Amino acid sequence: MTKLRLAGLLLILGGVITLTLHVLGVPDDLYRWLYHHLLSGVDVPKDPSHGTVQAVSDVSLVGGILELLGGAAALVVDWRRTR
Repeated sequence: MTKLRLAGLLLILGGVITLTLHVLGVPDDLYRWLYHHLLSGVDVPKDPSHGTVQAVSDVSLVGGILELLGGAAALVVDWRRTR
């Protein structure tokens, strides 16, 4: 298995996990945790607003979709290189 194929498969796996969490309805507490850990060291409010939590959720959703697209692109490039 080539490194590109492995990277593509891992990206697709990450995207599937992210999108599955969105479909299952991840609790807002996870997004609050991500908010605090992603912005650690920055002076942010202890309790983020609903809009901020929604923004973190939206960024996560877009990231999952981009992971799927990037993984698919990597697999296509790998497939074309091996032909």
